[in-house]
Amino acid sequence: MRHPGHVDDFIPRRGWRNKHLQTTRNRVLPPKVQLPDPQMTLVDLGDGDRLALFYNQGAPGTPTVLLVHGLGGTAESDYVRVTAAGLLEAGFGVARVDLRGAGVSAQYCSGMYHGGKTQDLRAVLRTLPAPIAVVGYSLGANATIKLLGEGAAGVVAGVSVSAPLDLTVGAEHLHRRAWGFYEKFLVHGLKRDVLRPGARYTPEERQAVMAARTIAEFDTAITAPRHGWRDAWEYYEVNSSGRFLPQVEVPLLVIHAKDDPMIPLSPYDQVDWTALPNVELILTEHGGHVGFHGRGSVPWYVPVIVDFLRRVT
Repeated sequence: MRHPGHVDDFIPRRGWRNKHLQTTRNRVLPPKVQLPDPQMTLVDLGDGDRLALFYNQGAPGTPTVLLVHGLGGTAESDYVRVTAAGLLEAGFGVARVDLRGAGVSAQYCSGMYHGGKTQDLRAVLRTLPAPIAVVGYSLGANATIKLLGEGAAGVVAGVSVSAPLDLTVGAEHLHRRAWGFYEKFLVHGLKRDVLRPGARYTPEERQAVMAARTIAEFDTAITAPRHGWRDAWEYYEVNSSGRFLPQVEVPLLVIHAKDDPMIPLSPYDQVDWTALPNVELILTEHGGHVGFHGRGSVPWYVPVIVDFLRRVT
């Protein structure tokens, strides 16, 4: 399957072509999104932690769409909310989740999430009415692709927006580009989240986390050892979503911008997309990282996601 115009479908809003403006526009001009009050439930993960899940029912007979935020995000992130609004308007049911340690889940979790923690997503899926589609953004998109490659009961489709297909290359890219601005921003938020009140960490972990200056140092300090890996590089190797693409057996739409300042293009160039019969690629010249602010009032990917899910579910 291929989208009929998978290159250059996206036209940036006038004056906002710059990749950094595309990436940061929501912080400069936050979108005004009104969502109906959701039903909140707590999903038991079986180890004492619970995830906050926010659910809005859709029209009868329509799939449920689970939205998975990215690194440092929550169920209330602008990109999650605008997608939820578009899906609800189209009649889909929508579930938004705060991953371990994020958003509302922070008060119910002592642990932390990572880019391959698909067992948490499976716990959420078991609480939702099938059929289900999963839409992930950035690191949440990495987890989404991995989940689809592993296979998940009830999941009939997926969408990835700005996924880091190779976490090793992505970490190195973040460290080198834009004077490390994005990396510094992310590391600051990660430290805040992992050392939040009520979180579980040892004095040694706290010391190592506080000393971390890069994403890789942070992941070596706590993400990797906490989950049984030697260091950040083993964590990245095991959980990079690109290696799971050939195993995807349901329709998957992959959206990425060539000028994404946070996620490098090279891993996308190394994939033989023609050998992936269940995967559609939309690769645009512009759009930044989870940006895609075009001429309309909502990001361009929102109607693209809606159209794709209408077509394949």
